[in-house]
This record gives sequence, structure tokens and C-alpha cells, in this order.
Amino acid sequence: MQKISLLCFLDENGTSKLQDSIIKEIEKDFKKVDFKRINGENEAMSKYNIKEFPTILIEVDGEVKIRFSGLTQQLFLRRALDKLIK
Repeated sequence: MQKISLLCFLDENGTSKLQDSIIKEIEKDFKKVDFKRINGENEAMSKYNIKEFPTILIEVDGEVKIRFSGLTQQLFLRRALDKLIK
């Protein structure tokens, strides 16, 4: 079975806090997805070429399949996860 991870890069601004609350809602329904929150500056930002917050990456078996930059609505995140899971 493939491993799906959602990486959410956040900072301390209001937009990131709103994105985090959206992620928390989605997390309840996608138990098989590994949700990771990455706060602030770190080496992962260079690895994934993160330029703005919030940024969301969805990986399948360690390979980035979908990237969202900026505040992303719950609907789009759910659709993307549903597409990868099925």
C-alpha cells in the first residue's frame, strides 16, 4: 500500500493559523494520511523549495505529487487526497 503524507509549511501569521485549522478538520477524515506540520525556517524549506507560507505538499511514497501555495480551501485539499487515495 502506498504511503501518503501531507506536509504543511507554516509560520506565525494569521493565514498559516487559518490553514492549520483547515488541516485539523481534514485530518479527522483521512486517518491513513500522515499529516506533518513544519513551522518556520528549517532545512526542509530548502529541500522542497518553499518560498511562501502556508505551502502544502502531498507526497506519495516520498515523491511530491501535489503542491499548494498560499491559503488552500478545504474542498481542494479533500479532492486532492481523495484522488490520490482511490
